[in-house]
Amino acid sequence: MKELVWDLFVRVFHWSLVVSFTAAYLTAEYGYDEVHEYLGYIITALLISRIVWGFIGSKYARFSSFIYPISEKLKHFKAILKNDHQEYHMGHTPLGGAMVFAILFGLLGLVSSGLILLGWSEYTGPVWALDIPVSERLGEAAKWVHYHLPELMLFLIGAHIIGVFVAIKQHGEALVQSMFHGYKSKKS
Repeated sequence: MKELVWDLFVRVFHWSLVVSFTAAYLTAEYGYDEVHEYLGYIITALLISRIVWGFIGSKYARFSSFIYPISEKLKHFKAILKNDHQEYHMGHTPLGGAMVFAILFGLLGLVSSGLILLGWSEYTGPVWALDIPVSERLGEAAKWVHYHLPELMLFLIGAHIIGVFVAIKQHGEALVQSMFHGYKSKKS
C-alpha cells in the first residue's frame, strides 16, 4: 500500500531549490551577477515558504516529524554501517532529517550573507533599502561567508545524494521517484 509522503509543496520546493541553487552557483562562478542576485531572491522566497510550511504543512513536511534525539541519529548511523535497519521511516530518517536542517541553515546563512553583502558593497537590495547599517567588519564577514559557504553547501549536497543512494540500496525504495510523485510504499 502506498501513502502520500511528499506533498506537492515539498516536491515543488525541493526541485525548485535544486534548479535555483545550481543556477545561482553557476552564475556566480561565471560572473552573471544580476542573474545570480535574482536567483538569490528566489532561493530566499523558497526558504521562507519552506520554513512556514515546516510549521503548518502536511504531516511529513512538518519539522516536528523529523526532529530526533542524538541517540536516534547514532542508532540510525550504526544501522546504516551494519545494513541492519530495525525501524522503517515513512518520512525523513533521523539522519535525513538532520541533513534537511543542515541544508536549510546553510542556505539561510548563504542568503543572509548575500543580502548583507548587497547592501554593504552594492548599495542595493533590502538591507540597503531599509537603511540597515552594516559595519565594515560585518560586511567583510558577510563577504567571506558568502564566498566560502557554497563549498560547505556542495559537501552537504553531495552527502545528501550519497545518503539517498545508500537508502535506495539498503531499503530497496524508489526514493528519487517518490520525490516526483510523492508516494512511498508502507513497509510492515
